[in-house]
Formats: sequence, structure tokens, C-alpha cells
Amino acid sequence: MNLLILSSSTGGGHDMRAFALKEWWTSKGYDAEVFHPLEQTSSLYRFGTNLYNFIQKRVPWCHSLYFKFLECANLHRSSRFLIGRNHFKSFIEDNKPEVLVSVHAHLNHAYLDITKQCFPESKFIIYCGEFADGKGFSRHWINPKADLFTGPFESTCETAIRKGMPPSKVQVGGLLLRQAFHTNSDKVERNSKIKLKSMGINPGENFVTLGTGANGTNNHLRICREMNKSLRNSNIKQIVALCGENRKLQKDLNSMHLRKGVKIIALLKVGAEEMVSLLSETCCLLARPGAGISAEALAMHTPIVFNICGGVMPQETNNLNYWKLHGCKTSIISKPEQFPLCLEKKISAIGVTLPSEPSILEIIERIGNEK
Repeated sequence: MNLLILSSSTGGGHDMRAFALKEWWTSKGYDAEVFHPLEQTSSLYRFGTNLYNFIQKRVPWCHSLYFKFLECANLHRSSRFLIGRNHFKSFIEDNKPEVLVSVHAHLNHAYLDITKQCFPESKFIIYCGEFADGKGFSRHWINPKADLFTGPFESTCETAIRKGMPPSKVQVGGLLLRQAFHTNSDKVERNSKIKLKSMGINPGENFVTLGTGANGTNNHLRICREMNKSLRNSNIKQIVALCGENRKLQKDLNSMHLRKGVKIIALLKVGAEEMVSLLSETCCLLARPGAGISAEALAMHTPIVFNICGGVMPQETNNLNYWKLHGCKTSIISKPEQFPLCLEKKISAIGVTLPSEPSILEIIERIGNEK
């Protein structure tokens, strides 16, 4: 069964889910390809993607304005006015997908229409990564013409129904994560110490993990300075800072002089197995409330402190609302100096138990085989 996954590199969560799905699907012996219509068919849409990532890095509070514009502008609702439509149509005709899965809100209307015009028998599935309702739950996720809407949780799907998806076309699909996150917990425990040592982390000492988004969003330097000033009698002996692909940040962190007994381990982009080990053993994770890293924390039952320094993006409120729905008191910082204070308190953790493989795989097979 030929699967085409439509994604965009806005933030990191969409591509994380897209490539996780490709990994799972090809492991079953099927064909799969990830395509980025916004970036690959139009320079204007590519500029919009880059603008999104710039806002996320530099001025998250400003994204509320950008989000409202995109909600009203209908840039990708009509195939008639879609920029790059011929490019996408040619790609679809060459690829001949039997099933398409969109993991991005702005790929569910015009691109669906073009696909159905080319191949009426093809199936179009929307996988929405939002955890719950909120002011960042885009109306563009909803298209009753899709063959199915799915998402990680009941709260995702209930929101879709309230916003207009027919209940008969909605089904919970579970979290969509890389294969390593579905590893048996006993095996994770056996492998974690080896993985931590390979990254330069002493598994016998407590550590906190500073997360970063796929596009490098972080304020690690300021956080580490505040921790150095405040953690006088703390049992935290190691600070693991994830730097993505930012080598300068890694160099700057490694050159910091902390008080005696505290060590910074600055890591460039780590693999899925390493991330599993980090999240299963860390005292807590500090990260923005994006759907990607938040989903990984849920899968590993990791205590998490949400970093909203610089403001909250609308989509991030959806994920924060998930924690509230489950009665969990969220730990949040809006200034770097607040993080050491959080570490003095008990940080709540919630989690989900993952099946051996994502439920969405069975859903895709079933929908794809329907005539």
C-alpha cells in the first residue's frame, strides 16, 4: 500500500510525526514518502514557514497575531487559488498514492481536493497532533470531506467533532512516536545506563534535561546561569542541555564555569534511543509545551516543567490544557530565574502507556482497503 505523508517544517512536531509514521509504515513492508507541499511547491509558502519558525525562536508572543491571520486568510482552502497547485498535481500523478495522511492543519483542504480530482479512489486521513482544545486548535484541521480524522487522544477527537467533523469519521489514533518509544519498559531500563554513559552522563547522579525544539528554540545559557546562582544545596549534579544542531550553543555551554560539583553536558541532536534513555531517567525535563517533545515526555512519564519564557504560542495552549484536563498541576516558568525554584518542589508527572505499535497503523490499513 503506497502511503504519502503530507507535512510541513513549521516547528518540529509535524515532521517528527511524519517521519515516525514513515519509519513504522516501511517497517511493515509498505512504501511511504514524506512530502512538504508548502515548502516544495511555492516560494511564498516557504517564506511563511520560515516566518513561523523565526517567530517561534525570537518572539513567541507575536505568534498569536500570525495565527489569527492564518485562521482568517484561507490561504490553502481553495484549490483554485492555491499557489503551486500544478506542481503538487504533477507530484501526485507521479506518486499515485493509495492513502494520504496529512499531519499539518494547512494541508487538509485544497491539497485534499486536488488529490481526489486526480485519484478519486485514494483515501485522505487527517492526523491532528493537538492534545486538547484551546485557542490554538486551528479550524483548518476540520474537513468533513476527509475520509477520516484521527488524533492522539479522546480530547483531540471530541474537539474535532464539536468543530464540525462527522462523528462517523473520527477515531482516536494514539500518539505517533518513533519506534524506540514503543520499546518494552524493562528493555529501556536495561539499556538506559549504557546509553547515558555513552553521552557522558553519570547514571548514578541526578540530572535535569533542558529540551529544545527541532528549530533550536531555547534559552539554555540563561537557565544555566540561574541554576548556577541558585542550586547551592541541590542534589542536581548534572545539567543535560539538548542543543539540536546548534554547535555554537554547545560550545558556549561547555565553556561555562559552574560551581564545584555541577557539570553541563551539552549534546547535539540525539537519536530516538538516546532520547528515550534521557526522558526515562531525568529528574525533570524543561521544555516549551510543543506537541513533539511533550508527547515524548508523556510516553516516558517524565516530570516536565513548561518553559513559556517569551510568551505562549496559541498551539501550545492546547497541550497545556491537556495537563489541566487530567487534573495535573502544571509547573510553568515565564522567567529563567524561576526554574531553580521549581526544582525545590515536587514536579507532577502524567503519562500514557504505549502499545507495541501506534494504533494509527491499523487505521490506515483498514481505510486503505475500503472500496
